[in-house]
Amino acid sequence: MAKKKESTLRSWDEVDENLKTLGKLKIEKTKLEGELTSKINEIKEKYALKCTNISTESKAIEKEIERFCEARKADFLNKRSKKLNFGLVAYRLTEKVKISCIGATIKALKALNLDFCLRIKEEIDKDEVKTLDSSVLTKIGVKVEKEDKLSIEPNIIEIVANKD
Repeated sequence: MAKKKESTLRSWDEVDENLKTLGKLKIEKTKLEGELTSKINEIKEKYALKCTNISTESKAIEKEIERFCEARKADFLNKRSKKLNFGLVAYRLTEKVKISCIGATIKALKALNLDFCLRIKEEIDKDEVKTLDSSVLTKIGVKVEKEDKLSIEPNIIEIVANKD
């Protein structure tokens, strides 16, 4: 069995000083995270315009290729794809399900007993489980563990006010 490690702190004043140091570190970390977010946003803005321009140009080229192929759809009657030097153009049969009103469709599926067409996500409500009797918890194979956990909260406002 591992031996518990002794604290190096010897008084409440030392604990208080450590809380002050902890608070300063949290403040410094928050400032750094703010700078990071700011720089990330600058970089995102810089590249967003470039990406938008590339996307616009790409879509225009795709549209032109699509128009060209539509005008020559007869070339795809026997063979559904055309391999070129720099790529492939092909017609593929696809299916889309278009739903005009999701709520009405769900009601109709339920009314017609087509529940298998619905996705239902089940998850455990842990807050409700905590309220169950211990015998019920045992039956469902759940344990509720309680622990006495220490909370360490530096007083950031006081630390900032007393800069030294």
